[in-house]
Amino acid sequence: MRILVTFAVEAEFAPWRSRHPFVPYEFDDAGKRRDFDLCRANMNSNEVTVLLTGMGGENASNAMRTIQLELTDVCIVTGLAGALDLSLKPGNIVAARRCEALSQDLKTASDAELVDFAVAAGARAVDLFLTSETILATANEKQNLSTYGSVVEMESAHVLAAACRGQVPAVAVRAISDAADEDLPIDFQQILDSRGRVRVGRLLRELALHPHRLPLLVRFGRQSRAAAWSLADFLDQYIPLIAANWHRVCSSSIEEVTAT
Repeated sequence: MRILVTFAVEAEFAPWRSRHPFVPYEFDDAGKRRDFDLCRANMNSNEVTVLLTGMGGENASNAMRTIQLELTDVCIVTGLAGALDLSLKPGNIVAARRCEALSQDLKTASDAELVDFAVAAGARAVDLFLTSETILATANEKQNLSTYGSVVEMESAHVLAAACRGQVPAVAVRAISDAADEDLPIDFQQILDSRGRVRVGRLLRELALHPHRLPLLVRFGRQSRAAAWSLADFLDQYIPLIAANWHRVCSSSIEEVTAT
């Protein structure tokens, strides 16, 4: 079985990468260096391709255009996310029945069977992920959106839409990195580039202006790494479960709707 798994950034992927013999594919078939990181590993009889899309909808859409979706049986969009529901805690694994862009111009749905398999592997199913173009940094921002969805992240609706266009069954599954009532320790929108890499100069300036945030940043880093390890544990259960029970060939129940 051929499975595509997308993460936004390397830090989300790193724990899972460390467990399997992923080989990077730095060049495309024409010998041109790839714009987005891609690697593959064989897991038993399954070929798993991991695409690092970068952060945000535009990067996710562009990255998905570099993939030969006709060679993919199932797509899993994953990574870390913020909770909007107070009952969700850091490290929880959550599967979305639907994903919507905050701009309301994109509405997508996960494959129902893949959601069921995610629940069987230990995830909690929720009705809606909200896909934002910016990082929500404060509990107040998250509270304002809590009546609309359970989780906020930055790529899922766009990856699911691309999978839909390619007639590939897909699902959005995330690990919670920050609780609904939790402020982020720093404005990550200012210190990260689109690939999730830290702009060191900006980070140092932020910490110089707000030195009391350093212990909070260290704690959040540990919390995020723990969530990424929980996600790796989940994927190691989820992918064999899909492979053992999947009997369809390119029959997606994903729907894409463009709001007017």
